[in-house]
Amino acid sequence: MSRELLVRVAHHPEAGCAVLTVTGDIDRTSSALLRDAVGDLLAGRHTRLVLDVEGVTFCDSNGLRTFLGGMTRAVEAGGWMRLAGVGGHFERLLRMTGLYDFFTIDADVACSLRNARGPQGPPSGKA
Repeated sequence: MSRELLVRVAHHPEAGCAVLTVTGDIDRTSSALLRDAVGDLLAGRHTRLVLDVEGVTFCDSNGLRTFLGGMTRAVEAGGWMRLAGVGGHFERLLRMTGLYDFFTIDADVACSLRNARGPQGPPSGKA
């Protein structure tokens, strides 16, 4: 059974970033919701993004494209995108596709926020 995709945004001015909490299934029919949420933040000049994916229950190739597009757009806007709470199905998918090492991944949102407070944001690779 498909779980509805929900995206909740919280701004963290102390860390200079926004956290998008993503829960549910990311697929062909729902990926636009995540893409639009990231696009709205970038359009509003919020270019430092943490995506809390601990609650992602499914992700297909459309979802992967959405994550890759979000990362590309954030970097092009002079910012970055981190993933927090990667595990389960989503971690297996990232590892199978060779994308696990492409994203900056933190254990959880608290770790992402600590890393975001650094002078230049995250380096490439794992935190």
